Amino acid sequence: MADYLISDRTTTPQMPLKSPFGAASIASDVMAEIDQGGRTALVTGGYSGLGLVTTKALAAAGAHVVVPPRDLTRAQAALTGLPGAELLPLDLTDAAAVADFTTAFVPAVGRSTC
Repeated sequence: MADYLISDRTTTPQMPLKSPFGAASIASDVMAEIDQGGRTALVTGGYSGLGLVTTKALAAAGAHVVVPPRDLTRAQAALTGLPGAELLPLDLTDAAAVADFTTAFVPAVGRSTC
């Protein structure tokens, strides 16, 4: 078995990416010199953990970041004062809530549903 396989559970050989980034890279390293102005990003889980880091990095790069929180109170606490981030309620277990989210989100980014 090749020495670059990640684990015994990997079913296909994994090859290293030719990238200047590695395990010690942080979001600001990756986003440096990337302008996201004029773009909208939808980040699920964008108020905790890796999602929060992603939200902050995209917002810092100029993106308008929409975060659909499951826990609105926690999301508000995490994103208060972060320019470029917007909370738009979404409950994926409720079809009507998904429709409401779509009605609010799609026009906001200037896209059609077709």
